[in-house]
Amino acid sequence: MRHVFIVNPVSGKADASGLLVPRIIQAAAQQHLNYQILLTEKPGHGVELAQRQAEQEGPVRLYACGGDGTLNEVLRGAYGHANAQVACVPCGSGNDFVRNFGGSAPFLNLEDLIQGEAVPMDLIETDQGIAVAICSAGLDAQVAYGIPKFRRIPLCGGSMAYKLSILQAVSGPLGHRLRICADDEIITGDFLMLALCNGSTYGGGFLAAPHACMNDGFLELILVRKIGRLQIARLIGDYQKGLHMRGDQVAPAYRDIILARKVRRLQLDTLDGRPIVVTRDGECAPYSSLRAHVLPAAAQIVLPRSVLDTELSALCKDVAFNR
Repeated sequence: MRHVFIVNPVSGKADASGLLVPRIIQAAAQQHLNYQILLTEKPGHGVELAQRQAEQEGPVRLYACGGDGTLNEVLRGAYGHANAQVACVPCGSGNDFVRNFGGSAPFLNLEDLIQGEAVPMDLIETDQGIAVAICSAGLDAQVAYGIPKFRRIPLCGGSMAYKLSILQAVSGPLGHRLRICADDEIITGDFLMLALCNGSTYGGGFLAAPHACMNDGFLELILVRKIGRLQIARLIGDYQKGLHMRGDQVAPAYRDIILARKVRRLQLDTLDGRPIVVTRDGECAPYSSLRAHVLPAAAQIVLPRSVLDTELSALCKDVAFNR
C-alpha cells in the first residue's frame, strides 16, 4: 500500500510543514513505508491532490495533515474510490473529528496511526458538498462565519474573535422562519439554529449530538426554536457540554425549545427572504436552502491501533469491525 501524507502548511497556529514533516519522515522510515509527502498550496488543493492519488492503481492511504477543513478536502478527493483510505493527523485549531474518538493524542502518534486500520463510516452529502462530522445552519454557523473578520483585527486572537462574533450575531435579527422536511415529516416554524450530525462534536468542542453514531446509516437532527437573548447564554453553556440531551432524548429542561430526530434525509428552505448561514465541517457560506442526506459506509477512515482497542461509542461495533 502507498502512504501519501497531504500536509496543509498553514493549518493551526504553527507551520505544520516545518514541525510535522520531519516526524513523518522518521515514522515512515521506521515503519518501512512506501510513502510520499505533498503540501497544499491553496484552498481546495487537498481535493485535487487526494483525487489524483486515489485515481492511481492499487491501494492508497491518504493522511489529511491539518484541521477539519483539510480532512474534508481529502475525503472529497477520495470519495468514490474503493481503493482509498483516509487517515487524520489533526493539526488544526478545532480538530472536532478526532474528538469523537477521545481527542488528538492517538492520531498524532504516527506509529500508532500507521499501524491502525480503516473502518467504514458514513458521510453527509449536501448540495454544497460532503461533510464528515456535522452540517449546521443558523446562529452557530453565523458565529463561525464572522470569526475570520475579527481575527484580522490586530491583537484579536481566537478567543476574542469568537466572543466578538457572538456579540455581533446576537445583536442582529435572531432566528429564521424555516420549512424543514426531515424524511417524511414537515416542520415549519421560527428556529434559532439546527445541526445535522454524523459525529457528536463541532465548533471546537460543542457536543450537539453526544450519542451520535458515525456508521449507523442515520443522522442526528437537532433543531432549536427561536428564543430570547437572555435564554441564549444558558442554552449555549449546556449545548457546549451536551446537557441539552439525555441519552437520545431532549433533556426535560429543553423539551419546549429543542426537537431531536434520527433522519436519513433533510430539506431546508428559508421562508423569511433572508439567507441562512450554513457550515459543513467548518466551511461557511449563506444560502436560501439546504439539501442533505446520509451516505452509508461511504468512507474508509483509519483509526489508530490504540483507539481500535478501546470501546468506541462513536461507532456501532458490530457494523464497524470484522476483525
